Amino acid sequence: MKAFFSKHKKKLIWLGIIVVVVGFFVIRSRKTDTSGTQTDTVKKQDLKQTVLATGQVTSETDLSLSFKTSGVVGRVPVKVGDKVKAGSILASLQANDVAAQVTQARGALAQAQANYQKVLNGASNEDVAVAQVTLDNAKTNLVTTTQQQQVAVDNAYKALMNSGLAAIPGTGNTGSVTATITGTYTGKDQGLYKVNIIATGDGFKYQYSGLETGGGNVDVTPQPLGTKGLYIQFSSTSVPTNNTWTVSLPNTQATAYVTNYNAYQAALQAQSVAISQAQASVDAAQAALDLKRAKARPADLDAAQAAILTAQGQVQAAQASLDNTVIVAPSDGTVTSVDVKVGELATALKEAIILQDVSNLHVEANISEANIASVKVGQQVDTTFDALGLDRKFSGKVEAVDPASTVVSGVVNYKVTVQVDKLDEIKPGMTANLTILTGEKKGVLAVPTRAVLSKADNSKVVRVVTDPKTKAYKEVVVTTGMEADGGLVEVLSGLNEGEEVVTFIKQ
Repeated sequence: MKAFFSKHKKKLIWLGIIVVVVGFFVIRSRKTDTSGTQTDTVKKQDLKQTVLATGQVTSETDLSLSFKTSGVVGRVPVKVGDKVKAGSILASLQANDVAAQVTQARGALAQAQANYQKVLNGASNEDVAVAQVTLDNAKTNLVTTTQQQQVAVDNAYKALMNSGLAAIPGTGNTGSVTATITGTYTGKDQGLYKVNIIATGDGFKYQYSGLETGGGNVDVTPQPLGTKGLYIQFSSTSVPTNNTWTVSLPNTQATAYVTNYNAYQAALQAQSVAISQAQASVDAAQAALDLKRAKARPADLDAAQAAILTAQGQVQAAQASLDNTVIVAPSDGTVTSVDVKVGELATALKEAIILQDVSNLHVEANISEANIASVKVGQQVDTTFDALGLDRKFSGKVEAVDPASTVVSGVVNYKVTVQVDKLDEIKPGMTANLTILTGEKKGVLAVPTRAVLSKADNSKVVRVVTDPKTKAYKEVVVTTGMEADGGLVEVLSGLNEGEEVVTFIKQ
């Protein structure tokens, strides 16, 4: 070995020198190759934080007016664009039969007044017999009316509770299995069924709780959901066990819910009016009979006077029915829609005329729950309208933020109202693009958001360049503040103005 080194000593020395030189240049080229490193400078900047939303121009007065009863349209004295005053008649139904009821009620009032006079004069046996028959008929009518109205109310309530019944999947559901609700709910209680899936040795089973508690086998055929007429079926017998569904009774999100709710309320109102009128007839008949049987006394006179008051109430009820055949402007405004024509059949509670105050408009927009916490009343809003061109900007402020949420396509949103300029060009229904200024800071230190790295211990660091040539860096712990538009973030501590920081390193 010594002989070998002695013989090749010079060659080995030169070989070592070459290896050292090559290694030096390789290391140097690696250190100086900075093409894959992107940097930026810590600067004082004006930061803005905004929330973007799309909304629609809406009138402060936005009234959807309808008839309270069904009938044939007899008169529509207004057209779209007409400006009307409060109390103006906008449309009316043919109401000869209702007018006749008013006349009959007035006749009953006249009869009650005449009866009062007869009390003063005393009644004959024939009068007593007639009064008894009238009372019997009134009682029979009360019983019949009560039964009929209860049936109508029960049917309306049943329709309401069965409005678009659906199994709403939980937000954490996986897979494509769906659940369908069939049958007719026969219960009276409102509430919900919460359905979840469990796996057993016999296969998948469903359990439900809420209005009732129970369960069954997951099947593609309808299976009982409680004991009140409902069934549930699944699109597959294999269901992820984390899947859940909710069946609400009634389903307030159903398309027919509002219609059925209004029909139920109308049935309750009709029941109250009809029974009240029938009971009033009984009371009047009883009072009349008692009056005829007794001698004229101050109390008798009071009863006769009460009959007059009852008759007056019937006149008022009939007059109210007549008033229900007329749509009257509840406030000043402009007619923006007329959906009825003379001679056609108008449906009760169906939108017939829209009245808006087009001189007093605002924008309504839905803001997602992820952004709503930063939106406050009084914040500045820049608005553009698709119809007027995106180059025209209008300034306004947030006027109101609804405290209650609205679910749109399964997403929780909150309605925000924004002030809008009073211009003839801006009209109800226009699409508005909103830029809400939710935060602003001037002259603060900021870096690109991608320059900030999060560590496992939840601390945040920025890579500060220590050698501008080689882009060597050190990690500095920082405290950040507002996350602003443009991909910037405020730096509260850890950095100084002018420092160069790494934003990206190509691997």
